[in-house]
Amino acid sequence: KALLALLFTFSLLVIGCKKEPGEGGRAEIQGVLYEQRYNGTTDLPIGNAYPLSDARVSIIYGDGDYPDNDTRTSPEGRFHFPWLRKGDYRIYVISECNAYNNCTVGIYTDVEISGRKDVVVIDTILVRNY
Repeated sequence: KALLALLFTFSLLVIGCKKEPGEGGRAEIQGVLYEQRYNGTTDLPIGNAYPLSDARVSIIYGDGDYPDNDTRTSPEGRFHFPWLRKGDYRIYVISECNAYNNCTVGIYTDVEISGRKDVVVIDTILVRNY
């Protein structure tokens, strides 16, 4: 009887321990951040977009409203968030919205990690600079 009670209690604990999105897994999200300069008076691009180094990229775990972690881009504009569990994530960066309003806007990319060891590579993120 004691063994059955112990097994029953253990099975309840295992069932109740569903892991939420966040750190503690073996999956990873990777991406690249580029910057495009714009002419403030004509709102036209100036030159080609280029990798944005040392820029802050943030991640939100699950359906949260605030960043859970952030990282900086490499000289090539690359970033990654390692050691993640399965679940939904939101990657975001801040971009200028236009030269006339002097404001910023968030650029969001939603990502799903479905496998324990997935390496999810997201599309290049382009931020504006006026």
